[in-house]
Amino acid sequence: MRLAVWDEDQPFRRWRDALAQHAAELRLSVQVVDAAAEPDAQADFALVWKPPQEWLAGQQQLRAVFNLGAGVDALLPLMRSHLPEVPLIRLQDAGMGRQMADYVAEAVLHAYRRMDDYAALQSRATWEPLVLAPRGSFHVGLLGLGQLGMAAARRLQAMEFPLRGCTRSGVAPAGCDFPVYSTDRLYEFLAACRVLVVLLPLTEATHGLLDYAALGQLPRGAYVVNAGRGAVLRAGDLLDLVEQGHLGGATLDVFDTEPLPPEDGLWRHPRVRVTPHVAAQTLVGPSAAQVMRKIAALERGETPGGVVDPWLGY
Repeated sequence: MRLAVWDEDQPFRRWRDALAQHAAELRLSVQVVDAAAEPDAQADFALVWKPPQEWLAGQQQLRAVFNLGAGVDALLPLMRSHLPEVPLIRLQDAGMGRQMADYVAEAVLHAYRRMDDYAALQSRATWEPLVLAPRGSFHVGLLGLGQLGMAAARRLQAMEFPLRGCTRSGVAPAGCDFPVYSTDRLYEFLAACRVLVVLLPLTEATHGLLDYAALGQLPRGAYVVNAGRGAVLRAGDLLDLVEQGHLGGATLDVFDTEPLPPEDGLWRHPRVRVTPHVAAQTLVGPSAAQVMRKIAALERGETPGGVVDPWLGY
């Protein structure tokens, strides 16, 4: 079988070698093709990250498309219009859960230990120990409880922060032992969050969900962490609320426009931290192993995990 890889963020040879290794372990015979170098080559499976529309639309014999990242929002419109019968399959963790847990834990501790306040004191050469809130009163809300959200939740629970979650359905996922709200009760959920961690996928329902009115429901001084999708949160509204003093600050890893334009005010605000979409990066080795296991399942006539519902968007 032929696997075509389109990923401009990673050298093709890394994918080729990793896929070949794991295919051999599963006794699968594969030919791995660099789609950028051989755009006319037809493939059975495509492994892609932000592929050109014309190339993917021209693949006429695909059995499945694997998205080499956590978010599928950029790929779904293309799949619906040009490859409606081809399953889109997302990675499930593949090493991203631990990275996300690290990122979220650091951001929550940054807020809890009042590090932005200490940075302001340092700028004035002021020595002033600050009072910390009791940890048991410092509620962290997780908006989105997929695999990455639950990885972050487990880490925060180990750090003894009280948690609450919010999902579209309001149904607690397996292993979740804290309160979970549905998005119908979003404002009620937000009102109790000292830190809001946003890990939602981008769908029609979540686009612009966190606007001025929603973010204004957070308690005064609350902190926002967005490591899900940039367009879920209206960054201009968030910045207004930070400048007004209603929100205490933010750590932002994802943005509506990426790279974030140099003139954007988020870069220069002293209470906003910007990182370049690195909270949970794709790891070639674990991802290649997972993709090959899913292909082996398809070869056996099974349905692998991670098949995306094209209308829900995840």
